[in-house]
Amino acid sequence: MRDLLWSTFLPWVRVPGTRTYRRLAAEAVPTDLPGYRPYDAGHEPPGATVDETRARSVSRRILAAEEARVGEITALLDRLGLGHGPDVEAWDTIGAWLAARPEDHATPSLVLDLGLLLGRRIQDARAGAQWEADDLGVHAYPWVVLGASVIAVPLQAVERNGPELGAVLRHALDAEEVDPEAEFVAYLREVLADGGEINAEDLEWMLAESGLASLPELPDDVRDRLPVAVDPPS
Repeated sequence: MRDLLWSTFLPWVRVPGTRTYRRLAAEAVPTDLPGYRPYDAGHEPPGATVDETRARSVSRRILAAEEARVGEITALLDRLGLGHGPDVEAWDTIGAWLAARPEDHATPSLVLDLGLLLGRRIQDARAGAQWEADDLGVHAYPWVVLGASVIAVPLQAVERNGPELGAVLRHALDAEEVDPEAEFVAYLREVLADGGEINAEDLEWMLAESGLASLPELPDDVRDRLPVAVDPPS
């Protein structure tokens, strides 16, 4: 109830009592993390936001810190002798190392940093892939997108997947870019094949759901079956 009230009346503000990275960073660094400087920021972890407005703010703040945090975690992994390139075995090893550590006040920072590094390695290996703040959900996990496709949510993956981070990397590297226009045409053809009747409002709704601003070029077999006149694009 407290979270609901807070997100309703002050959606841009952190819910009182929610832990922040700054509060966690105030404690002594564990001895198994030599030279590591935990993330020190006055916002909550990405999974602790409860409103879309707050989530967008936190997601963008995380991405603004990406370069510095990637440098921090790669230096730590180098000191520990752990490889961190875009290699499945390397990330399985990192996941196993993280899962074997007792959870402590440094864990949220490690999870965030490793998620940012995993996202960076995916982008290193996939031309055109880039970060994008999540503008849809109530949590603040940034995405890695390729065109219109979300191919990874690395911070959430590190948080939830434990030692199986290599599988997350492999999925992102194998993911195919979605063609929204081709998907729209396939969707339209399927509706027509099932005997559905489509009017102008239906088309407008389907376009919006597909993320398209205008009607793409339609094959003759689809255009001719529409009950509303559709002129081919000029």
